[in-house]
Amino acid sequence: MAKEYYFVFYSILAVILLIGAKPAVKGDWCRDALSLRTSKGLLGFCAVGIMLHHMSQTIYFANEDPGILLFMVDIGVCFVGMFFFFSGYGLYSSLRDKPDYLKGFPGSRLPAVLIPFYICNFAFILGSYLFGCQLKKEELAPYLTGAILMNSQMWYIVEVMILYLLFFVVFRLIRNRNAACIVYGVLLMLLVAGSLRLGHDTTTPTQGLWFHGEWWYNTTLMVWVGILFARWEQQILGFIRKFYGLVLVICLLLTAFLYNRTLYMLQNKGYWYEWDGYPGYKEKWQTLGVQFFFVLAAVLTVIILTQKIRFGNKILDFLGEIALELYLIHNLFLLYMPGGNRVVYILACYTGSILLAIVLHMLDKKLIGLVRKKN
Repeated sequence: MAKEYYFVFYSILAVILLIGAKPAVKGDWCRDALSLRTSKGLLGFCAVGIMLHHMSQTIYFANEDPGILLFMVDIGVCFVGMFFFFSGYGLYSSLRDKPDYLKGFPGSRLPAVLIPFYICNFAFILGSYLFGCQLKKEELAPYLTGAILMNSQMWYIVEVMILYLLFFVVFRLIRNRNAACIVYGVLLMLLVAGSLRLGHDTTTPTQGLWFHGEWWYNTTLMVWVGILFARWEQQILGFIRKFYGLVLVICLLLTAFLYNRTLYMLQNKGYWYEWDGYPGYKEKWQTLGVQFFFVLAAVLTVIILTQKIRFGNKILDFLGEIALELYLIHNLFLLYMPGGNRVVYILACYTGSILLAIVLHMLDKKLIGLVRKKN
């Protein structure tokens, strides 16, 4: 049976991450652990991890036995948490290290978000049409503009765009960095609370309404964590390095414990504990309260590990370059790839997604360069 070969995909992920990994020199640290190249490589790995997470969900929700891929069904939130952490870290470290960073922010950051969004959105709609999806006339404009997401997995880039704009406004208006960090955190909490209260989208066939669904808010605060980490980076890293073994063990134990508690909450309460007349706010908050700290512990564990292990190779570099496009476009293949033999299905989804992501990334890069040149 296909499930007997699912271990192959864990093996592939392990090879991608570990090939070329090197421990730091004894008594020293990986000084470039949070560099752009390293972080992009880790996010490339997270992108292929998210893909396996979504494919595992596809198998699971089809009432098929996912075998050892069951672990991946609920672990994708950690990969997304990494994306948000490094978004926040990148924002604040750039603000800290680059003079007049906010002055050129709109012309630099926004095209890097908006162009991939619309290119991938159009590619998804065109691909869906070629695969036989029929759209009503009244659906076309909302889907093309992104007012309603035809590809619900594109929620990430919508939220990142909003979080970037919030960062620009808050840190432009508030000169005191500590105060700005606090205000930004409060705004993110309000965003999380508002999204949670909206519940799930039951009105569109694609679940494409903005901020409807737990995926819109269960990792959002990791952006703030990344900002706070960058704000007090030297102090945090100094503490980690001073008590490295103890901190690593505590984070590993917390990750394992909170993973177990998260599974319990998802199975016994969860974000879908709602029905007509009962929105399930209490259960949603309870689940979020456990799951967020699970993601926090997992991400911090990875960051701690990178202080002693340098992850990097040409595969990670390659995946890091196309990570955003992979994230945004792979749902096209999840939805329309024939699902007979699941091993073949997973391999085909990876192959098709990577090939299309390469093309889209080349186009995105060209267009972003042209727009930035004009600015």
